[in-house]
Amino acid sequence: MWQSLFRIDASNVASVAFFTVHVPTEFEATAHYLKDSSGEDIEPAAELPEPPSQESAKASDEDKPWGEVIGASIIVNLITLVGVILAIPAVMKAAATHIIAFQGILYGFAAGCIIAAAVFLLMFEATHLVGAGWKEEVDVLWRWGTCILVGFELPSIIDFISSVVASNLVPTQDANQVTVVVVTTSVMPTAEDANDRVDDETQKPSLNSKIRILAGVLIGDFFHNLCDGIFIGAAFKGCGKGFGWSVTLSTVLHELPQELADYFILTSPGAMLGPVLALVLNFVSGMSVLLGGIIVLASDPDDSDVGMLLAFGAGVYLHIGAVECMPKIYEAKLSAWLRAACVLAFIVGSVLIGLILLDHEHCVPAPEGASPPSGGGHHHR
Repeated sequence: MWQSLFRIDASNVASVAFFTVHVPTEFEATAHYLKDSSGEDIEPAAELPEPPSQESAKASDEDKPWGEVIGASIIVNLITLVGVILAIPAVMKAAATHIIAFQGILYGFAAGCIIAAAVFLLMFEATHLVGAGWKEEVDVLWRWGTCILVGFELPSIIDFISSVVASNLVPTQDANQVTVVVVTTSVMPTAEDANDRVDDETQKPSLNSKIRILAGVLIGDFFHNLCDGIFIGAAFKGCGKGFGWSVTLSTVLHELPQELADYFILTSPGAMLGPVLALVLNFVSGMSVLLGGIIVLASDPDDSDVGMLLAFGAGVYLHIGAVECMPKIYEAKLSAWLRAACVLAFIVGSVLIGLILLDHEHCVPAPEGASPPSGGGHHHR
């Protein structure tokens, strides 16, 4: 049966006390958790801990771990930035030597990191959090799925809008106009040079393509880091400093490979950003981790809202990984062995993100008015 009923004989007692691990309202779906023999709801005469007064609520607000949460958020972003900067020289040297092979392997690695982050971290966590707001399976499923699909479609919508804007800003060439080419060199270009120039022009990304990639990477990164900040804030707020710092460490471990992949996508021929600008944009979008921590401390967002944000970010990441990155490993210029190396790079990127699951836990804060446990709260691994 969908409901468990327990009959209590209270005829010979003045009062009955219930001691529970979870708050009784957590088990309410369509009915109150306690009823009399006629089906009327029974409310408790007293509760422990007692509902906080205005004075205790004010004191509790002052005791919120603002310093720890803000410090942990900044540490996550700074360590990620430094890690990416330190990794760039070695990787760029390999790129200069074997550019075609490097691009294929890079895109394979980026696809592994980004798709794994969506599947292992965002989508799975979102199912639990969205389920906290609605009990019926169909209510959870359509909200979760819709957010993923909207996120997946967002880069395409941005591509359409940017193409319309670009067509209005950049005038098309009149068919009656004649283009005059003046050769100023003493040596006429060879057919091979001309073919190379044509290849360069055909490989140059369009404006709307660049906007689609940039927006997809940065928006996906923004929502991912926002939710990371929400989890960090919830860990410190509800479960103590020790648990909060463990969640911070796990965030750093999965952010490093993911942000490295984001940087290479932003500086790839598809987006063509300079190294400094790519680092700055990556850092700014990553600062949403601080925003997420502040949101948790300043307000108490519902788990279901956090879950839908996670699902939306997962959809954006799936588009970037599957549509922008994966096709690059099927380029005709790549040999069979290089394609195998690209697949191996995808596996390496996936494993780096998947390793976080060995000790992946998110804190469920204690009920309002209760003191957070010293060793941590309820969590899942």
